[in-house]
Amino acid sequence: MLGWFRRLLPREDRFFELFERHSRTVVGGAEALEQLLQGRDIDRWCQTIVDLEDEADGITAEVLLAVRRSFITPFDRGDIKDLIQSMDDAIDTMHKAVKTVKLFEMREFDPLMREMGSVI
Repeated sequence: MLGWFRRLLPREDRFFELFERHSRTVVGGAEALEQLLQGRDIDRWCQTIVDLEDEADGITAEVLLAVRRSFITPFDRGDIKDLIQSMDDAIDTMHKAVKTVKLFEMREFDPLMREMGSVI
C-alpha cells in the first residue's frame, strides 16, 4: 500500500545530475582561476569565471526549487541545501577574486598566488 502511495507523490530524481553540473562549473572556475593567476589573457579568464558563476547560480536555484517541490528526495533536504550552497560558495569566492583583480587592475601575481591557484 505504501509503495502505491509513494508512486503518486512528486519525486525529483535530477539532484545528482544537477550536483554534477554544478561541480563542473566549480572545476571550470578553478581551472580558469589558475589560468588567470598566470597573468595571461586576464580579461578572458575573468569573464569565464563570471559566466560559470552565473551558470552555477542558475543550477543552485534549480536544486532549491526541486527540494521545495519534491516530497521524496534521495537524501535529507537539509543536506541537499547544505551541499549545493557549499558548492555555490566555492564559485562565489572565485567570482570575488575576479572582482578584486578588476578593481585593483592587477596584471601580475606573486608565485605564491599562482601556487594557490594550482592547489585550488
